[in-house]
Amino acid sequence: STRRRIEAAWGAKCFDHAGATEVGAWGFECEEQAGLHLNEGSFIFEVIDPDSGAPAEEGELVVTNLERVGSPVIRYRTGDRVRLASSNCVCGRTYRRIEGGVIGRIDDALLVRGVSVYPSAIEDLVRSFSEVDEFAVDIDRRGTMDEMTVRIEVKNGEAGEISSKVGRAIHEALSLRVEIQVAPHGTLPRFELKARRFTDHRVHE
Repeated sequence: STRRRIEAAWGAKCFDHAGATEVGAWGFECEEQAGLHLNEGSFIFEVIDPDSGAPAEEGELVVTNLERVGSPVIRYRTGDRVRLASSNCVCGRTYRRIEGGVIGRIDDALLVRGVSVYPSAIEDLVRSFSEVDEFAVDIDRRGTMDEMTVRIEVKNGEAGEISSKVGRAIHEALSLRVEIQVAPHGTLPRFELKARRFTDHRVHE
C-alpha cells in the first residue's frame, strides 16, 4: 500500500530490493511485482521456525553467502520473517519467491491478546485507505487486557465511515479488534527519516 502511494505521487514504477550489510543484496523484484525473488545464484537460503530452528514455509530467513571472499557468512539469521511462495513466478524465473516481500522483523512482533502483530502489517492495512493521511498506534494494558488504539488523520471522506472501514479491515486480516480514533488533521507526528508510529506503553509498566 505504501508503494502504491509512492508510485502515484512520483508517476513511476517502484520495485522492492532486499539485502543486508552482513551478506549483501539477496533479493529482487521482477517486472511482475509478485514478491521477492531469492538470488539463489549467489546465496543458499533456508526458512526456519525461529524458535525450534526446524524448516518452515513461513518463518525466519537464513542466508549463506557464496560469493563474498573477505567476509563469508554461513547460515546467517537475518531476523526477517518471510513466507515462501508455492509456485514459480509467471516471469519465467525459477528462483524461489517470498510472498509480499519481508513480512516484518522477528523481534518487531508485538503480542496483543495472543495475536502476533507486525507493525508492517498494520501499516499496509492502514495505507490501503487513500483517505487516511497519517496514523499512529498505541498499545496499552487496561486491567488484565491488552488494547491497541489506532489514531488516524482523515484527509477526505466521512471520518466515521473511514474509521469503521479501517477497524473492520484490521479485524478481518488479524482477527484482532482495535479501537480507531480520528485525530484532527495535522496533529499526528511526521517523520523525515525512520518513522516511529508504534508505541508499546506496556514496556514502561
